Amino acid sequence: MNREQKLARNGGQALEEAMNFVMICRALDPLGNYLHIGDLQWWCRDGSLDDQQNWHFWFQENGEVLALGLLDGNGIVCLLHPNFRTHERYLTVRQWGLQRLKERAQQQGENQYEVQEEAADDEPETVRFLESEGYTRQEKYYNFYRRSLLESVPAPVLPAGFTLRPVAGEAEAEMRAALQRDAFLPRGSKTYEEGTLRQLAVMKMPHYDPQLDLMVMAPDGTPAAGCICWEDPVNHVGLFEPVGTRPQFRRQGLATALMLGGLQRLRARGMQTALVIGTHPGKEENSTEFTSSRFVYEAVGFQLLRRIYTYHKVFATAG
Repeated sequence: MNREQKLARNGGQALEEAMNFVMICRALDPLGNYLHIGDLQWWCRDGSLDDQQNWHFWFQENGEVLALGLLDGNGIVCLLHPNFRTHERYLTVRQWGLQRLKERAQQQGENQYEVQEEAADDEPETVRFLESEGYTRQEKYYNFYRRSLLESVPAPVLPAGFTLRPVAGEAEAEMRAALQRDAFLPRGSKTYEEGTLRQLAVMKMPHYDPQLDLMVMAPDGTPAAGCICWEDPVNHVGLFEPVGTRPQFRRQGLATALMLGGLQRLRARGMQTALVIGTHPGKEENSTEFTSSRFVYEAVGFQLLRRIYTYHKVFATAG
């Protein structure tokens, strides 16, 4: 078994290597379009990245990673070291992803396969390339927000009877998972049981901290809103992933209070910057909630850094 196979087996070592890689990339290019280590851990919660064939690392001669390809469902994620970022290397990583998706479709007996790729508005070469390849830009896009934590954060203000507290470990995994499912239905877990398994997986991630897994509790003890904060200890950058409110508790300022509480905790841990991504707008059943997140993020001081577009294309498995 070669190094790459060992890294990817069961996701564990691959996740560690990938987290080290993106922290190095962010240190060299603080405003670059890189995943946060919290993104990687959140993506691993459903077990899809346990499959070693969904990861691929490219190494320099000295053994350091220079590129990483990931398959997130039918999405190809290309991550390039800032010092080795070329269009040719991007094409190499992308071609690996296309080939792997094709092989997977062939194994399942399908005659076509869908591919999703992304390009930021500050990556015009990639935008032009995908459009020239016949990809269609989707209505859904992502706003990538950044906020400084060098100055003090206002105290959260909650409606009467509501409280903000961290999750009490795995004993509350089922309750926390139910909140997550209800907040993100229909885009979250299909069942409460599936959601609980995913929450337990998150709680076992290397950088998960229950003190940064926060819930707003209603007066009757019902979890009304929740978020998880993640720390990048190398670059002192925090991330909110996810942030959600149960439908019956929306429009009461709970998400705003929740995020202010998270920002205070991240700042107290030495984080100097915080990141969050909002999904907009799309025509999905629950699109109103995701569209309104923009106003919450801006209310607590986040500023738009870039917009990330999604592109879609269907390929035939033959040929």
